[in-house]
Amino acid sequence: MTGYVKKMRSKIGNDRFIYPAARILIENEKGEFLTIIRADNGNIGIPAGGLEENETIEECIRREVQEETGLRLKTMEVIGISSHPKRETVHYANGDETQYFTIEFYSNDWEGNIQIQDPKEVLTASFVPFRELQNLPPIEKAALESLAFYRKHQRVLVK
Repeated sequence: MTGYVKKMRSKIGNDRFIYPAARILIENEKGEFLTIIRADNGNIGIPAGGLEENETIEECIRREVQEETGLRLKTMEVIGISSHPKRETVHYANGDETQYFTIEFYSNDWEGNIQIQDPKEVLTASFVPFRELQNLPPIEKAALESLAFYRKHQRVLVK
């Protein structure tokens, strides 16, 4: 739990908390996408995380990508905004309820090599074929819908 969330949870307990967040699809030159394996549940995911105090959403996703994978984003584009309560609400095992308001990004422009920074958060990170993204949890799979819409219409999908 981050400092900001911990501070908010000390005030509101387990009640629903609306939390700004970001997630990103990162594609390599082979058309593969960066995925992570989460340490907390062993599930596949994409780099993502919540906004910290005194941070922009762009700074948030840059920080999360670097913390989770070691890569440094050079450029990125907003492809979607996902705020639907049914899709974006998570009920955690400790009783916390969080409704995310998520800005979705895309990038194929980064530098560095994959290197896990915090093995308590991420077990592995690797580029996988697009078809493997079908195994993402629904909350993260929403970014695929946004990318398809963005590529077809050249505008952000709001959902």
